[in-house]
Amino acid sequence: MADRVIRGYWDCPQCGTTGIDGLVDVCPNCGAGKDKNVRYYMKAVEEVTEEELQAAGTSKAESDGSHREWICAYCGNLNNYADEVCVHCGANKEEKEQDYGGDTQKIQYRKDKYGNVTQENRPAEPQPLQSQPSQDSPAAAQIPAAPRKSSPFSKILLLVAALAALFLLWPHTESEAITGFEWYRQVTVEELQTFSESGWSLPYGARQTDARREFYTYQQVLDHYETVYETRTRQVLDHYETSYTYTDNGNGTFSEHAIETPVYRTETYREPVQSPVYRTVPVYQTKYYYEVDRWVEIQDYETSGNDHEPYWSEAYTLTSNQRDTQRAEQYYTIYSGTDRQRVSYDKWADQEIGDGVYVTKCRLGIEYSRKEK
Repeated sequence: MADRVIRGYWDCPQCGTTGIDGLVDVCPNCGAGKDKNVRYYMKAVEEVTEEELQAAGTSKAESDGSHREWICAYCGNLNNYADEVCVHCGANKEEKEQDYGGDTQKIQYRKDKYGNVTQENRPAEPQPLQSQPSQDSPAAAQIPAAPRKSSPFSKILLLVAALAALFLLWPHTESEAITGFEWYRQVTVEELQTFSESGWSLPYGARQTDARREFYTYQQVLDHYETVYETRTRQVLDHYETSYTYTDNGNGTFSEHAIETPVYRTETYREPVQSPVYRTVPVYQTKYYYEVDRWVEIQDYETSGNDHEPYWSEAYTLTSNQRDTQRAEQYYTIYSGTDRQRVSYDKWADQEIGDGVYVTKCRLGIEYSRKEK
């Protein structure tokens, strides 16, 4: 059974009278009875007394949602649960269409620790009528926004910029001829030298000369534990808040159900913990001393020219511990009207003075293509 029985109200669908007591079956203004479309609602949390329930032909025990009013299958009149025949047309209750309502109406209230009661889900406020559709409505989505007009001056500027870009980037083809050649070659001479070094490992090919136990690094080692206090937090019960659920009983009243919800607060406390204490100790490892041979660049020998006959330098003599395996070379072709072009040796060797090319480029000097004649 509910904690309390709360008064419900209904509105007359015939004359529009509002706020009629739910325990009253006919409109006091026009005499029309409740019909199957009537819905009860609460205006305030107003408890109904046992005497009022008895005067209406019901009781607190029957205000449990199971003793709902029933709808006549013939005239649609809403009758009390205890009525065995329709008070409007006399039809038998056993032939009823259905009981009042299909959904349970719930209104949430909450009471804080100070005793203040607030309603959680208040009905939405009625929206004023709008002469024009809102921005989120489907009608508004069908109305396109007015296009922004651009000034004639801005259109002229855009046209001038487009023409200037077209003029500067428009390709044109020029004829160029080979007027000269350049080449550059370099030979790097390396020498195998012996180095005396040390380290914590012995490199491949090294010749060990000595090994010693030496300091390597410091290491943290557990020494002992000490008790320290850390500040922590926990959730503890502070009080209970009371909230209420109101259920439509289907007989012109609502049932009130109290729900106690725990409210917690954060509590700070200090807790002892065992904290490790470390000490620093030195670490020793074996260090190796050794000799190792490495190739070292000792000199570059360069040759260059403005002709078509490259050669490598021979101005050096190699000893038994030297080598000249590193060689670098670059070749350039000089055209009339442009800077030199670096090319591969095979292409450079096949070219001759006077050979021509067609060069496609723009007025900014950007080269698009180069084709031999």
